[in-house]
Amino acid sequence: MDRAIADAEALIKANGETSAVDRVHTALHGFLLRVCRDARLAFPSDPTLPALFKVLGSEHPAFQAVGPRAEDITKILRAAASILDVMNPLRNQASMAHPNEDLLLREEATLVINVARSILCYLDTKLPSHSTS
Repeated sequence: MDRAIADAEALIKANGETSAVDRVHTALHGFLLRVCRDARLAFPSDPTLPALFKVLGSEHPAFQAVGPRAEDITKILRAAASILDVMNPLRNQASMAHPNEDLLLREEATLVINVARSILCYLDTKLPSHSTS
C-alpha cells in the first residue's frame, strides 16, 4: 500500500493525475484490506473496494455511530461508499490500469484522487494504529 501511494505521487509529478488513478485505487483498496484483516472482520474472498468499505463501516468498532449528528455522518459514509463503487469502473475502464483508449481527463482524475485522499485522511483519524502516513 505504501508503495502504491509513492507510485501515485511519482506518476502525478511525471505524467499527471490520469496516470495515478489506478495507484490511488490500489492504495485505498490495500489499506482497507489490511484494516479488515487486522481487525479479523469477515469479508468475501477477492473483495472489492466498496465491499471492504461496507464491512469496515458496519463491523469495525471505530465506526459505530456516536457523537453529535451521528446519523448525518452515517449518511456521508454511505455516500462515500457509493463513490468508491464508481471508482472501480473508472479504474478499470478509464485509467492506465488497462489498455483503455478513453482516459479520464486531468480534472476528473484529480477529483477521483482527491476523494480517495479525503477518505484515506478520515480513516487515518479513525484508525491511527493503521496510519497511511
